[in-house]
Amino acid sequence: MKKFKNIAVFAGIFILGILSSYLGLMPTVAAITLVVALVIVFTDYEKATLIVALYTVFEFLLRSVVGRPASQILSMFGRRAYYDFILKAVESPTAFSSYWDELALLFCFGIWFYKWFRHRKETPYRETPLDFSIVLFMALGVVLLFVAAPDFFIGVEGLRAVVQYMLWFFVVTQLLKTPKNVKLILNILLVSGLLVSLYGIYQYAIAVQIPSSWTDSSEGEVRTRVFSIFTRPNMLAGYLSLLIPVAVGMLFAEKERSRRVYISAVIASMSLCLLFTMSRSGWIVSFLSVTIFVFLKKKKLVAPVIVAMAAVFLFTVVFVPSISNRILYLLSSDYIESSSTGGRVFRTITGYNLFMDNFWLGMGHGQFGGAVALNHKLNRTFSMDNYYMKTAVEMGVFGITAFLMLMYSTIAWCARAISKIKDNAQKDWVRGIVAGLSGVIMYNLFENMFEIPLISSYFWLLAGVVMFLAYGQPQIERDAVGEADTAENA
Repeated sequence: MKKFKNIAVFAGIFILGILSSYLGLMPTVAAITLVVALVIVFTDYEKATLIVALYTVFEFLLRSVVGRPASQILSMFGRRAYYDFILKAVESPTAFSSYWDELALLFCFGIWFYKWFRHRKETPYRETPLDFSIVLFMALGVVLLFVAAPDFFIGVEGLRAVVQYMLWFFVVTQLLKTPKNVKLILNILLVSGLLVSLYGIYQYAIAVQIPSSWTDSSEGEVRTRVFSIFTRPNMLAGYLSLLIPVAVGMLFAEKERSRRVYISAVIASMSLCLLFTMSRSGWIVSFLSVTIFVFLKKKKLVAPVIVAMAAVFLFTVVFVPSISNRILYLLSSDYIESSSTGGRVFRTITGYNLFMDNFWLGMGHGQFGGAVALNHKLNRTFSMDNYYMKTAVEMGVFGITAFLMLMYSTIAWCARAISKIKDNAQKDWVRGIVAGLSGVIMYNLFENMFEIPLISSYFWLLAGVVMFLAYGQPQIERDAVGEADTAENA
C-alpha cells in the first residue's frame, strides 16, 4: 500500500510538471483546483450544493474578471469603476462566462444521478410540499411556450430565464444530507454578502461616478449611489435585502460570543451598504423583512422594533440630506410627473394595457418587460420594474395566477416548516430565510428581481434549505436533535 502511494505521488508530481511546462502556472493551478473539487464532490455528493452557495464568487470572477485586461480589473477601484469596468465587462462577456451556470446546473443533476446509482440505500427522491407548485408552474410555462409564443426559439430563451434557476431548489433538496452543510452554505452567503458590501462601502468612500439617469436633478445633490459588483444599485439592494434577514437569523441562532460579534459586523456592513445604494424600495423592503423576522421570532417585540427602526430612520433623514432628498422627492409633483411620462407609473400603465390586450395567454415568453425582450429589441420594450406585471404580460392570466400561487406556497410552506423543526438554532435560520424570501417577493413589485440570476438562484437555494431542514432530514435524526436541544435548555 505504501509503495502504491509513493508511485501515485511521484506520478502526480510528474504530470504537474508536464502541465506547468505546456500550460503555464495559472492554467495548471486552475486544473488542479478543478480536479480536487471533483474528487471532493464525488467523495461526498453533498458538497455539490456549495456550487450554488458560491454563485456570487463564480458569477463575478467568470463574468467580470476572467479574460479582462489588468487595466480594466484595476479600474474597479477607481472613481470611474462603473464606466471602465462594469460596462466593459457586461458588453463583452466570454463564451464560458455566459454559460457557466447552465453547465454547473447540469453537473449537479449529474451528481444527483450518480447518487442514485452509488447510494442505492438512500431515498432516490425526497418529496417536499413545495414540489407540486414549482412543477405546476414549470409545466404551465411549457404549455404556453407551444400555445402562445410567436417565436419558438425566443420563447425557449424566455422560458429558460423564468424556470432555470428554480431547478436549484431540487439540487439542494436532493443532495443535502446534514444540517452541518446547511450551516456551511449560510456561512458562505454571509462571507459573500460581507465582501460585496465592503466593496460597496468603498465605492461610497471614493464617491464613485454614476450615470446621470440614476438620479433626478429635482432631488437635489446625491453624492453617489453604490452598486458593488452589480450593474445597478437596485440589484445590489435586492441582494442585500435577501441576505440581511438571513444574517439576523444566524445571529439569534449563534451561541458563541466571537461568532455573534462577527455576524453583527456583517449585518452592520450590509446595512450600511444598503443605505448607500440610495434605493428607496430597498430600504422599505428591508424594514418589512426584518419586521417579519421579529414577528416570527417573538410577536411582542414587533411594536418596539418598529419604533426603534423608525427612530433610526428619522435620525438619518434629518442628518443625512441626500437620503431625505431621495425620500421627500417621492412626495413631490416633479416625481409624479416624471414617473407618469417615462417612469414606474408610465410603465405600469403600459404593462397593464398590454396584459388586458393579451389577457388569457399573454404575449409569449421573452416578448416584453425582461432581459430577453431587451436583448432582441422586441415590441419597443423596457425593463418592466415589476416582475408580476412582466409575468402577466408574457404569460397571461393563467401564468400570473400560477406564479402568485407559487409565491404564496413558497412562503406558506416555509413558514409552516418552523414548527416541523426541533432544533432552536435551525428554527432561527428558517425564520431569517422566510423573512429574506418575503423581501424578494415584495421587491418584485418594484424590480425584476427574478431576472437577476444571482438573486433568483439564492432565493430557490434558501427555499430548498428550509424544505430540507423540515422534510429532508431522516425523522430519527430530527427527533434526536430535538431531544438533545430540549435537554440542554432544561
